[in-house]
Amino acid sequence: MTNAGPRVSVPGAIDLPAEVREVAEALIAELGDDLRAVLWHGSEARGEAMADSDHDAIIIMKRMDSGILLRVKQVFRGRENWSSFVQTEEELRQYPPSGRFQFHFGLVPLYGDFEPPPWTRENAVEEIRMFALNIRFECRYRLLHKEPDYGEMEPHYRNFLRARSARMLRYATKWAVMAIKARELLRDRPYPITREQLRMQLTDPAELEIVDIVERWPEMKTAYEEDFIPLALKLDSFARKLVTELDAGELQ
Repeated sequence: MTNAGPRVSVPGAIDLPAEVREVAEALIAELGDDLRAVLWHGSEARGEAMADSDHDAIIIMKRMDSGILLRVKQVFRGRENWSSFVQTEEELRQYPPSGRFQFHFGLVPLYGDFEPPPWTRENAVEEIRMFALNIRFECRYRLLHKEPDYGEMEPHYRNFLRARSARMLRYATKWAVMAIKARELLRDRPYPITREQLRMQLTDPAELEIVDIVERWPEMKTAYEEDFIPLALKLDSFARKLVTELDAGELQ
C-alpha cells in the first residue's frame, strides 16, 4: 500500500462530498497500479438523491484476484451507504451485449480513464429487453411464491418479509425507469439523465406514475409493505407493454 501518487480530480463545477473523495482516494492508495478508473454515479452523483439513497461507485481494475477483492473490501469496511460495481477491463468486454448507459450518462469521473463499453441501437434494445425480463421475473416471483400465511408468524418476521418484498419491487421500479430512459434513445430523443428531464419527455400517465413511485418511495413504502400486489401488477404490465413495442418494431 502506498499513500503517495495520484489523487482525485473532478470537473470544477462538481461539489464532491467529503466521503466520496475519501473513498476514491482510499481506493487509489490501496489498489495502486492495479486500479484503472474510479467513477461516481447514481442518484447522489445526479443530484437527485433521497433520504435513503446511497453512493454508487464504478471501480475498473486492470486485473483481479482474491487479494484485490479483499483490499477493496477493506476500503468499504464500516461504510454502510455504498454500492459498488467492480469489474476488470477484460470482464467488461465479456459482458453480454447491452447499452450499459451508466458508463455514458450521468457519471462523474474521479480517477483514471478507460474505454467504456460501446453502445448501439442493437445493444440498447438488448438492455431494454433485459430490464423487462428482470422486472417480470421479480414481479411474478413475489406474486406467486413469496406471499406466505402471515397470520401464524411472529410480527417482527412478518414485517421483515413484507418489507423485503416491497424493497425488491422498489428495485424493479428503478429498472423500469432505466428502461424508459434507454427507450428515449431509440426514439431519437436526448437521454434524460435526471428524473425531471425524463418527466419532460413523457406523456404516458402509467409511466409518469412509475417515476412518481421512485421519487415518492419514502411516503409510499408503508402502503406497499402492507400490500405489494398492485405495484407488482403495475410493473408486470409495463414490462409486457415495453416488449410488445420492441417486437412490433415501434422503437427501432
